[in-house]
Amino acid sequence: MKRRTLLNTATGLAASMALPAWSQSAGYPNKPIKLIIPYAAGISPDVIGRLICDKLSQALGQPVVVDNRAGAGGMIGAEAAAIMPADGYNLFYTVKGVMAIAPHLYLNAKYNPLKDFKAITQVLIVPHILTATPNAPFNTMAELVDYAKRNPGKIDYASAGIGSQPHVAHEAWARRLGIKLTHIPYKTNPSPDVMSGVVSLYLEASTTAIPSILGKRIKALAVSGSERIPALPDVPTMTEFNPELDPNGVIGNSWHTFFAPAGTPDDIINKLNTEIVKIVKTPEIQARLRSLGLTPTGTPAASVNSGMAADYAYWGKLINELGIKLE
Repeated sequence: MKRRTLLNTATGLAASMALPAWSQSAGYPNKPIKLIIPYAAGISPDVIGRLICDKLSQALGQPVVVDNRAGAGGMIGAEAAAIMPADGYNLFYTVKGVMAIAPHLYLNAKYNPLKDFKAITQVLIVPHILTATPNAPFNTMAELVDYAKRNPGKIDYASAGIGSQPHVAHEAWARRLGIKLTHIPYKTNPSPDVMSGVVSLYLEASTTAIPSILGKRIKALAVSGSERIPALPDVPTMTEFNPELDPNGVIGNSWHTFFAPAGTPDDIINKLNTEIVKIVKTPEIQARLRSLGLTPTGTPAASVNSGMAADYAYWGKLINELGIKLE
């Protein structure tokens, strides 16, 4: 009897110890979920993040509330997200620039992408389009380079902030092309100023660039990566102009990914992964994303973590070569 009692006690203890891990997602979610997006409303990550969140709210039966925290190339939002409670009710939707680029630029960065976050799933890969104001005295990459060499420093370009991917991409390309461009960082969406001619160039995500290009409000000079966008079949790629500029889109392409704070329970991560991947795979979302020139993915969390580590290493090396460091 004593032996049986001990066995029963041990079995019960083991079950009780396993219970919290098993039950972390039981009843989850039972209140609204907050999602930080580190860019202003109307910029590509905000547009797509809200599209997915509307569907996720329906799937989970709870609101997913977007909190835009723009500024410093996405750093402000990332720093806020890194210290959120790791309870499944605080998520982060962001891009490659915030997780693989900005931390190498800022000496006082208060987050570490590889340690402070867990990936949930990558939603898509996004090409960017080098756009120009309609009255710019160039219509192709060749004409841009020729004009820039004859007018050093007179062409300016907008970005989503110092340290953002458009900022570093422009600097990398300018160096490889032997030209000088002037950087104009924005805290808000710079697209209206490109349309009106306040600023000459902007490397804009296809999500928001395509409608403006088709409406002739801006000009398209080139697409990042090595594949043309079906919606803009006549716009050449960066690699068509120069194979060394953007092989496989490593500089110009981005990705959108859902993250959670590092301590978030794995079963909650798995539940969110399952629901978001199902949304991304629906014909409605697939068609919507592809119409914007995007490549839908929807991946396991582990593959995102490994891919982000590779991007983090690549951009660390590139930024060191460019010699860009910010306070």
